[in-house]
Amino acid sequence: MRKNARFKIISYFCGVMNKQYFIISLRKEVFVSCFLMGLFFLEGGNCYASEQQVLRGTIEVPSDNNTVRGRVIDIYGEPLIGATIREKGGANGTVTDIDGKFFLSVPDSVVLQVSFVGYKTVEVNVAGRNVLEIRLQEDAVMLEHVIVTALGLEKDEATLAYSVQKIKGEELNRVKEVNMIAALAGKAAGVQINKNSSGMGGSAKVSLRGIRSVSGDNQPLYVIDGVPMSNTSSEQAYSAIGGTANAGNRDGGDGISNLNPEDVESISILKGAPAAALYGSMAANGVILITTKKGNSAGQRNINFSTGLTFEKAFSMLKMQNRYGVSDVVDSWGEKENLMAYDNLNDFFRTGLTSMTSVSISYGNENLQTYFSYANTTGKGIIDKNKLRKHNINLRETATMFDKRLKLDGSVNVMKQTVENKPVSGGFYMNPLVGLYRFPRGEDLSYYKDHFETYDEERKLGVQNWHTFTEDFEQNPYWITNRIQSKETRTRVILSLSANFKVK
Repeated sequence: MRKNARFKIISYFCGVMNKQYFIISLRKEVFVSCFLMGLFFLEGGNCYASEQQVLRGTIEVPSDNNTVRGRVIDIYGEPLIGATIREKGGANGTVTDIDGKFFLSVPDSVVLQVSFVGYKTVEVNVAGRNVLEIRLQEDAVMLEHVIVTALGLEKDEATLAYSVQKIKGEELNRVKEVNMIAALAGKAAGVQINKNSSGMGGSAKVSLRGIRSVSGDNQPLYVIDGVPMSNTSSEQAYSAIGGTANAGNRDGGDGISNLNPEDVESISILKGAPAAALYGSMAANGVILITTKKGNSAGQRNINFSTGLTFEKAFSMLKMQNRYGVSDVVDSWGEKENLMAYDNLNDFFRTGLTSMTSVSISYGNENLQTYFSYANTTGKGIIDKNKLRKHNINLRETATMFDKRLKLDGSVNVMKQTVENKPVSGGFYMNPLVGLYRFPRGEDLSYYKDHFETYDEERKLGVQNWHTFTEDFEQNPYWITNRIQSKETRTRVILSLSANFKVK
């Protein structure tokens, strides 16, 4: 080729005599140009380089290569499909077939590197052998990242055939939320979370697979440590006039808000239908698997303390016009004002504050582990008089017996929550937002804050003081917060006990 093509052969090409075949890599443009210039031509399926004469015949290249066949298996003798076998330091290689078998032509003295995802890479010296059986061991570090699937089973994420997202407990607790599930917002792709506007202790609506029903329930199924849990949101119809279509409801909260976020080890979100197959129709909207923390098995005692403050402000309020004042009976608006001195919306809402404090103790050994936690949550909402107090106590014991063949796992979770003056969401009656937004522009609402009630001489009792008598449509918001009060107390106990026995 040096003689006929008139270009210099690169130095490493001299090692071709030790190969059965060789490949010269050229850029496409160079290769095409060589054909156009007559330097290369094809004959009998072979490519020749020539200027004036044709090279004919073949070159016999001596070879000391050895065809090696073998099988790659795991420690249990199961074939590993798609394992990679290649020469150490070279590009010559192959992968195993469905039976874990492979064929590769290599020199007698070569060293093979065998690798597979989740297993330790091994090196094998061929040393003239023609048949190899290579056994790979699992890599504990690589297999550490597992996913909790249906019925609490843990599987390697790479082996799953459906969509799974995993959120660690540390990520969940970066921003403290009274309702634990609301902390998932922005942490999982495709998960839509809407917090109810019912103040402290309200529920959160979660959608994993889109809105599947306009009037039905789109909530996913919640599974805590392998046990499905109902998360039905309760609403308490409320109206001073017997409960009509215009009456709003007080959000009674949901079940998932009872959990202490600090007790969560991880959350796995299963969206695909195959992922939820074991749970039946309950999982039509997806599954949220919650794995709680266990005791420490390393013989150490760990004590964790965390506290956090969250501030809340009213968001996305209606934009009100501030140029025209109160109208008379005929006109829609009054005279143009030079300056609007009152900001009634912002004056009505306050800055909400939530304090969450948690302490946990974890200790144990290989045979017995204990986990205990206590959490205290207090908060005040953005509407006056709306308060929350919540206590969580969790105890979990895990034990292994009979040479680790029997595993016992038991837990008790106790929650007590009290919510005062949760605002009504929706409707006209007893909804403070209706009177707030309908209040005339240019008037001072703070007057009705200090004089929300007057004494009725005929009825001999206090009645609300308001600028209008159309009480069917609106009420004084300060009268609602001071006189239409409520107190909800919830106590919930979750018990769990499981036993697993491994048969030899």
